[in-house]
Amino acid sequence: MALMEIVTGRERRRSWSDEKKLEILQEAARSGLSVADVARRHDVVPQQIYLWRRQLLAKVRADADVHGAPPRFLPVSVIAEPDQPQAPRGERAASGEKPKGAGRPGRIEIRCKGGRVLKVEADLDPAVLRALIR
Repeated sequence: MALMEIVTGRERRRSWSDEKKLEILQEAARSGLSVADVARRHDVVPQQIYLWRRQLLAKVRADADVHGAPPRFLPVSVIAEPDQPQAPRGERAASGEKPKGAGRPGRIEIRCKGGRVLKVEADLDPAVLRALIR
């Protein structure tokens, strides 16, 4: 015999707190499960999760517009001084010579969210820099 549910009154719409929506969105993004599987676990349709995702993205973009442009990568180029011809990098490394006037490496300034600024030496190990940014 099959289980049957009889709804006699008006069915109410459920409301989800922002925290619960965010928790479900994070589960869909990080768990490795499909959106359909996550939706099934929380008794919602997959379209609801996609709608919440679009709404969150729109809110993030609106906040970025209010607080200024979102962070982005900028093009960077390093050029040699015109009076000093530069040998290719591999040749300098093989010969062990340092370029003239290269007493200390340059500094890089990285402006982070919330007004924080990281000032680091240009030759800092990328793994250390990654840990600092996180």
